Amino acid sequence: MKKILLALASLCLSLSANADSTRAPRPLGKSSENGSYVVHVTPGKSMGDVFGYSGREKGPYAVAEWYKYDGENYTLVSRATLLNPIAPQQIEVTEGGNLITLDNWHNQGIGAALVIYSPDGSIVKQYTLLDLFSERDLKRIRTTTSSIHWRCNGFSALLDTPSRLWIEDSLGGRFIVDVETGQFNYSAAGGSCGRSPG
Repeated sequence: MKKILLALASLCLSLSANADSTRAPRPLGKSSENGSYVVHVTPGKSMGDVFGYSGREKGPYAVAEWYKYDGENYTLVSRATLLNPIAPQQIEVTEGGNLITLDNWHNQGIGAALVIYSPDGSIVKQYTLLDLFSERDLKRIRTTTSSIHWRCNGFSALLDTPSRLWIEDSLGGRFIVDVETGQFNYSAAGGSCGRSPG
């Protein structure tokens, strides 16, 4: 009996190592660095469109609202439905009001991994991982039950300049994205993920 219990405990530990834990979706807000725009994202309710939750209820997707500062107040200037069934994992806002969304709640690397929206809510560019990586490189990225962990753990994406986004990937590379056009360059050895400082 003791051997069976030990075997079950070992199995549970190995399963939990590949499982994903995600905190409940919550509203997101972000200001551009100069404060000219604030974007607020309200989570959607389409759990049935989240990978791993088929059969669950489908509903509205996440919604973003753009507020622009006019010198005295912030005024709502646009509202748009995002490509995220629940919410993005991370958002960034440029000084010109472009919204960048990264990944999906509970589903990193599945579906719309990188999307750039203009301040009027229209899509400038959208990418899945198949647009960003070769099939060979995709096979090297760690996967779990609900995600493809393509971004470096921790603070992996930041606006380096008002029009340029850096994304550190889990393979040690770096994407440099022009957030006005959506075009990007990739440096396979340009990132810092997994490298020791110095």
